[in-house]
Amino acid sequence: MQANQIYRVESECVTRYYVWDAVVRVSHWINVIAVGVLIFTGFYISTPFYRPTADEPFGATVMATMKNLHFLFAIIFTLNGLFRAYWFFAGNTYRQWFRFHIWKADFWKEAWWKLKDYITLRYTDYELHTLGHNTLATLTYVILFLAASVQGLTGFAMAGKINPGGFFDTLFGWVIPLFGGEANVRMIHKIIMWGIIGFMIHHISFVIYLEVFREKGMLSSMITGLKTRPFGWEPVEKPWEKKEK
Repeated sequence: MQANQIYRVESECVTRYYVWDAVVRVSHWINVIAVGVLIFTGFYISTPFYRPTADEPFGATVMATMKNLHFLFAIIFTLNGLFRAYWFFAGNTYRQWFRFHIWKADFWKEAWWKLKDYITLRYTDYELHTLGHNTLATLTYVILFLAASVQGLTGFAMAGKINPGGFFDTLFGWVIPLFGGEANVRMIHKIIMWGIIGFMIHHISFVIYLEVFREKGMLSSMITGLKTRPFGWEPVEKPWEKKEK
């Protein structure tokens, strides 16, 4: 796959860039499936919406199946997350988050500039100043990664209580006293779940908005890996300064 390919769309000459490699795309869709299953099964485990009669053993089977699925996809989500953490350093330049310098003022200036644009839905051509993640997106995903890590720790800690002294209880049992008891751990687990649901709603709706009104090919980029820009486009340095002029 060539990095840059020039082609014509609706009489307009554009350049497409290979941004999201196959590992990133596959990992993204694994997350989509895993998080979807985890949310569905988590809701059922917390508040079963199918309640069989007392003499129907199938009810116990449904709950057991939901718990097994929840645990299985928690493992999948965790392993996928660990691999993605590795790929932050091994992936291409668009995926390597360590190139963003959070200790520099420009990082936070760009993040604040992007936040104001997102809130007001006020865009200029400088909105497309980069191909990979902008600094606000980077900051968001770092926070999301940390939240998902706490979600995994609390989940495995609760799972360990099913078999006291077993593998998961031995490995993650310290989490429960750290947060002041199992009730607190369960509450933290639920709060983070709702935070992830809120992020998903924002993420999906905003990607659709950008696809329709701003950046064509935004949706398909996580399938093909390609992003498009007008012919002759170049990254913009310090776009917040350009915008103010």
